[in-house]
Amino acid sequence: MKSLFTSSVRPYEANRRYILPGLDGLRAIAVLLVIVYHFWPTVLPGGMIGVDIFFVISGFLITSLLLREGALNGRIALGSFWIRRARRLLPAIALMILVLGPVSLIVGGDIQVNLGRQLLGAATFSSNWISIFAGNDYFAQTSPELFTNFWSLAVEEQFYVLWPLLIVASGLLLGRRWRRFSVVMVLGIVASLGAATFLLMNGAPVSRIYYGTDTHLYGLLLGALLAFARPWSLYPPLQQSVLYRVAQPFGVVAFARVMISWLSLFALIPYAVLVPESAPGAIPWGLFGASLLALGVIQGMLPDMLAGASEALRRLLNFAPLRWVGERSYGLYLWHWPLAVVMHYVLGADRSPLVNVGVLVATFAIAEMSYRWVETPIRRHGFRGSANRVIASFQNATVKALPIALTLLVIAAAGATGVAVRTAPAMTTAQQSVEDGKRAAAERLKARQEARASASASASANPTSKDGKDAKATASASASASQEATGPIDSSQVTVVGDSIVVATSPDLYDKMPEAQINAAEGRTIANALPIIKSMGANGQIRKTLVLSVTANSTILDGQLDQVLAAMPTDSKLVLVTGYGPRNLSWIEYSNTKIREFASQHSDRVIIADWNSAIRQALQTQSGLLASDGVHPEAAGQELYARVVEQAIAKAQKK
Repeated sequence: MKSLFTSSVRPYEANRRYILPGLDGLRAIAVLLVIVYHFWPTVLPGGMIGVDIFFVISGFLITSLLLREGALNGRIALGSFWIRRARRLLPAIALMILVLGPVSLIVGGDIQVNLGRQLLGAATFSSNWISIFAGNDYFAQTSPELFTNFWSLAVEEQFYVLWPLLIVASGLLLGRRWRRFSVVMVLGIVASLGAATFLLMNGAPVSRIYYGTDTHLYGLLLGALLAFARPWSLYPPLQQSVLYRVAQPFGVVAFARVMISWLSLFALIPYAVLVPESAPGAIPWGLFGASLLALGVIQGMLPDMLAGASEALRRLLNFAPLRWVGERSYGLYLWHWPLAVVMHYVLGADRSPLVNVGVLVATFAIAEMSYRWVETPIRRHGFRGSANRVIASFQNATVKALPIALTLLVIAAAGATGVAVRTAPAMTTAQQSVEDGKRAAAERLKARQEARASASASASANPTSKDGKDAKATASASASASQEATGPIDSSQVTVVGDSIVVATSPDLYDKMPEAQINAAEGRTIANALPIIKSMGANGQIRKTLVLSVTANSTILDGQLDQVLAAMPTDSKLVLVTGYGPRNLSWIEYSNTKIREFASQHSDRVIIADWNSAIRQALQTQSGLLASDGVHPEAAGQELYARVVEQAIAKAQKK
């Protein structure tokens, strides 16, 4: 029988039952990096690289399995391959949905938002693209969605569908030259990184680059490239003499590979600490670096490495606890995020970090039950075989009501999930707060324009004296009345540039400062605000007092506030608003520190509107000040925010 993918190891020489030791240990490291990143982001700000480690493992493993089947069986049964993938992935997903659908209905409110869209993505393995088109941001942690982590499963499943077809095509079209297909993989890696870089340079959202299959394909292809480099990695020769014939397990190259593997392994955790997702170029290049580290570890574990250091690497990564975690890594990855999201909406955004310890324990417990009673039986016996075994156990059950009870429970769970989708709010309370702010601000602006038009018409109907003294007196009286109504500040000399917090509170700001100039937008960062401020400064549109409030979405870096001050008129004052948010939004406190340092250095021109201190103090005695995201103020909080800003402006105008 002619093999589809012939290699230097002949079928009769191969160890057909070989399992690469250590791969589960690397999986364990990957999933633990992701969990720590999600639960305690300040500990591992770059822990998201765990997903990219998974991608490299998946690319290598899937490609190696396909090459093994083609080499040993002479063909690749694509139908069987896809059925095996379905057995591996679908049961745990179905269980999770049946559990969390009813839970979301019980919790109610914001957790249900977009639930139908999320379930559609989970069912079709298109979560990443659905999230992209919906504008959902993985890094916006203030209103998390239950199934956001499905994006990576979608990328992998799309790869599992298309990649086997390309592999088979390469074998059929290229014949014995099938390894030339590796050139296509190299070009694919370059194209993926190039597309990501191009989109990033042209202002595409980071989430588009992170979620996109096209812009996050490089890890999977790196793993596949390694599989092509050693196509017999999962069917090595049984006899060591054959191994010496087909490989060079010792020598300079082997020594270099050993060193690379150990250095790569020890670099993974420091890399996750030192390369946070917010670092410039972290996406995609930081993630590509992590993918190279994962590749470095795997290549040192391959069976052609016989050195004692390589065996030590395999033994270390095959350590029983690591292997146990790695075997359950799919369930751990699947459950940890939605359980944390449930706690977010039950206990609040700024819950104690210790709560996540309990969530972690629950994640391990549920993942173990899923692995033992759902995933493993179906993987071994298939869907039909598992169903038959369940039916047989029900028929033999001493308590005959048990099968009926379980059936009704599944039906009830599915029904509750449907009700949760049906009754889901259109938007979260934070989004509603922002939308209400937009609408109310537009109404106030319209009323102000109508009042001005009415005053202008009245002035036209009552001609002044020749020297215009009556008109000046009327204008002066109007200005005095306006200032009296707004307290000790002159709102006609106020410019506000802000993010969604300002959007939500703009009606209260207009009530206190009717003549203020407000420029605010959702998702605005300091980097977005700088060009706006510079343009306004160049065109003479910045008034005597500029208020800047942009801490909710980004870190204020060194030099950015200097650029703001440089763009302003020399006789103007700058009011910087501190931010407030849950502890996991670590950039807010960092930005607050930068604001306070800058204000102390420029005390003659910079005043702080300390929203952070004001809301912290208010929350000790009053509830209902913030939306469920712990960032955006509700009605009472909006009034407090506006008052804090007003007081800071009054202080600035007195200087």
